[in-house]
Formats: sequence, structure tokens, C-alpha cells
Amino acid sequence: MFLYTREAHPGEHFPAHRTFAQKLAHARAFRERFAVERPILVDDLAGTGHQLYGLLPNMTYLIGRGGRVLFRADWTDGATVEAALAYLRGARDRRRDGLRLKPFYAEFAGYRWSDQAAFDAGLELAGPQAVADFAWAMEGWTRRGQVPGRIAVDEG
Repeated sequence: MFLYTREAHPGEHFPAHRTFAQKLAHARAFRERFAVERPILVDDLAGTGHQLYGLLPNMTYLIGRGGRVLFRADWTDGATVEAALAYLRGARDRRRDGLRLKPFYAEFAGYRWSDQAAFDAGLELAGPQAVADFAWAMEGWTRRGQVPGRIAVDEG
């Protein structure tokens, strides 16, 4: 499922949500523009779901039937999600074969393809204010340095 939370970069054409009806309309426009085929859940105006799951704009969670978080990424990347699903299916198969497995916590720095032109086009679709706000936010991140709590990623 996809949880639609908020406009990450609101602008004149897709402003920050003021009503739930507006938020539903934005979610529908998102589904149509990006041909999203999975079910889309729409968070409330207060962002309750978004707050529960970390407040980042494009996170992915795989949650087991019992409610345990089995995978979490601070950015959605299809290849990484596929690898996590394959790993989890393999663990399930090993359990079925009688192996006794114990859970453990792991982190790794992933790499995703970044299409800057497509991202910029999305900002422009939202409106000039979204473009300006994003540039301002990037300047702030650059001044502050690394994001707390994340693994340092060597870009080289």
C-alpha cells in the first residue's frame, strides 16, 4: 500500500492541504500522473500516520503480519525493496525447512538512481514556490552537514 501523507514540496498548483477533500484530490492526481497501481491510503490532515513512521517524504516499510517492522528505508528504491522481499521470502523458506532463525537488526547504505531532470519537472509542476522552497531547503541541509541518525555515505 502507499500512504499519501502531504505535499513534500507544495507550490501554487499543488499547495499544502487545507481540507481533507483537497488532500484526496491531490492523492488522485498523484495516482493518475504516476500510474500508481497499488492501493493508496490517505493520511489525516494532522499527519498522524506520517508522524508515526518517521516524517521523511519517501520512506518504505515492510511490515509482517504480526505488526513487526521487517524492513525500513528512508527512501523508496524498487531494487532495494525487491532485494529485501527476496531475503524475507528466503528466511520464510528456511524456517519451513526446519531451520531455527532468530531476528537481528541490520543497517546498510543503499544507492538509488536519481533522475534530477524528472525531480525538477515535478517541482515545476507544483509551482515556482516549490522550486524556490526546495532550493532554500537544500542550502540549509548543506550548511548543517550530515543528517543525524543516518550512516555516512561515501559518494566516491
